Amino acid sequence: MGKKTLPTARRLARGKQWVPSYTGQHIVKAYRKQFGVDRKTAINDLHSIGVIDDQEFERLKKTEEERIAALRKQREEKALEAWQKAHEDQDSRFYFIAGYTSGGAPFGVTWEEMGLEPWGEFEE
Repeated sequence: MGKKTLPTARRLARGKQWVPSYTGQHIVKAYRKQFGVDRKTAINDLHSIGVIDDQEFERLKKTEEERIAALRKQREEKALEAWQKAHEDQDSRFYFIAGYTSGGAPFGVTWEEMGLEPWGEFEE
């Protein structure tokens, strides 16, 4: 089970006390570890406390959104790759490719023979 975080008001109060004692360069990372929050929450809290100015806040927020979008895209690509690997025996013409002729042409059961639209859902 994950680490529980403090309520926002208490976390901000403790954050104000903690910030002056921090001497490192990566305050967002340290705040995340200290209070057990995600990047977005750490950035918002540090901006609320006044450690991060508006310009830096917008830059960090944009960077975080780009990072999340890149992770989402990577996850979708991985899921698509897994789906394609699981359905190697299908294409737009064949529901199931049983094999290939010596000339390389596929043979098997077509979508029409199954009474389905290509990539359609099954009705059981």
